[in-house]
Amino acid sequence: MKGLVVTEYGEPDVLQWEDVPEPEPAAGELLIRVRAFAINWADLLQRAGRYPGGPEAPFVSGHDLVGEGVGRGPGTDGPPDGTRVFGFLGRNGAAAELATAPAKWFYPVPEGLSDEEAAGLAAPYLTADAAIVDLGRLQAGEAVLVHAAAGGYGSAAVQLARYYGAGTIIATAGSDDKLERVRSWGADVLVNYRTHDFVPAALEATDGRGVDLILESVGGDVLGASFDCIAPLGRLISVGASAGSSSKRFRLHTLFEKGILVGGFTLGLWAQHHPELIEPIGERLMEALESGQLQPAVGGVFTRDQSVEAHRFLGDRRSVGRTVVVM
Repeated sequence: MKGLVVTEYGEPDVLQWEDVPEPEPAAGELLIRVRAFAINWADLLQRAGRYPGGPEAPFVSGHDLVGEGVGRGPGTDGPPDGTRVFGFLGRNGAAAELATAPAKWFYPVPEGLSDEEAAGLAAPYLTADAAIVDLGRLQAGEAVLVHAAAGGYGSAAVQLARYYGAGTIIATAGSDDKLERVRSWGADVLVNYRTHDFVPAALEATDGRGVDLILESVGGDVLGASFDCIAPLGRLISVGASAGSSSKRFRLHTLFEKGILVGGFTLGLWAQHHPELIEPIGERLMEALESGQLQPAVGGVFTRDQSVEAHRFLGDRRSVGRTVVVM
């Protein structure tokens, strides 16, 4: 079969569709014929060789997909073969004609969702749900700040924060056009981070008290400045660092001066070490999808032959929502 191989670490041009072995489903796994896959920031960082604990090149890229079940390993329960399913791999390998994955991490595609919408559902929505509910412990009416709110994770975080009863939702994005989309997902206060400082905007929106829950995926200066607008006893949950760096401003005193909690979440890490924790997250996500209150956002759709351009598109921050490659 063909797979999108990172032949060596580097720029998008290192990606090549090459012959790779067909996977065999193990016990508890589905064999899935891939219809479309999404591209994550993790894929970009792994391709560049800058993802902690990432695979050694060469490897097949990709984590999120939608496809049809075409087989299963011994003793595997799940939807009948031919069912359209979406989900994620706990490792790389989704950018291929066939993929295997634990059946418990794949879900029937809800009625009315296209392949493009379903391909990028799993990782951002499961991550956002865990950050908001399990780690962020959001209470109804609390103020939430979502950084990079027009991206795949950010769009999911805004929608789920509204679904779970957040009060004021403050959102940052890199253009006014992106912010208009973010408004449609339920954000109340919109900050173009290229032209305005989000800290005073967040403090003004909360009458100077600060934000109860900050959902952070950028790192660098954004992470550092977030500590300036977090409320006493607030929570900051980091799920990534698209800026490619950490903050130099974090101080130990920040923790106990404000009594805040700082946590981190990576879906793949939970899948590896505590897979049982993902099942209730998936159940909550399916309930939220069935409510009709979620709008999976797709910012760019590419053909298989345009996979290199799809990586560039996401890397240039042109996407509003997910970047998807259709097989």
